[in-house]
Amino acid sequence: MSAQSQERAGETTSRGVWVYGVVPANTALKELERRADRLPEVWVVDAGDLGAIAGPAPEDDEKATRDQALAHARVLEAAVVDAPVVPFRFGIVVGDAHDVGEDLLLAHHDELAPLLRRVEGRVQMTLKAYYDEEQFLRELVDTEPEIDRLREQVRASGSEAESRDERVRLGELVSTAIEQARERDTAAFLERLHPFAVAASSGPIERDYMVCNVPLLVERSRQGEFEEAAEQLAEEHVGRIRFRLLGPMPAYDFIDVVDPGGSER
Repeated sequence: MSAQSQERAGETTSRGVWVYGVVPANTALKELERRADRLPEVWVVDAGDLGAIAGPAPEDDEKATRDQALAHARVLEAAVVDAPVVPFRFGIVVGDAHDVGEDLLLAHHDELAPLLRRVEGRVQMTLKAYYDEEQFLRELVDTEPEIDRLREQVRASGSEAESRDERVRLGELVSTAIEQARERDTAAFLERLHPFAVAASSGPIERDYMVCNVPLLVERSRQGEFEEAAEQLAEEHVGRIRFRLLGPMPAYDFIDVVDPGGSER
């Protein structure tokens, strides 16, 4: 731990030390320093070949917890710009900097070191895509006569009660069509991005017209190529599908972080 880090760590309040994650020892986290005015105070505690990103625990109240949830992610995403990061679960608090080194890093070294090696030179990029609802339905009506017929029946009915059966059937057909399109398009996206990623996972579908939520583990050396491929996909589907690319971020979906002990909030 640097002299500056030791000085900061010595100022820990009685609330304890909040631990964000693990990086290699003696790592220069320049992006964290650059964003210091927009992030909570943090320092790095080194023990052996591992370092822990830590900072003062927030006040134990609802607003502080809500703010810290966002800060936790921002600190880790700034750190991963410069180093591999094993993120800790939100809410890990220990007594002081000595506990960070002894009870976390040294006590759990044999569990944490392999995880850090696994993400060495790699970052997570998450691709999210969403259908344009109106365009999707227009294409669906053009290709599915039964859906078009049911839509006309629903429009012509005098009340919702009279068209209940048609509405139910229409909803089932649209839902099935979305699922089939989702599987087809997601497979096509992954085929295009596969050359630039070493692994892919599957995140939850967050709303009805979402195409995919796909975390991918990407070599840092190929991040630029990956982003170019994703941008090309977006250009090819303008007006039909909207893309959102998140990252780089720690490999949240590709490592199982051990419970490092300490109390939780």
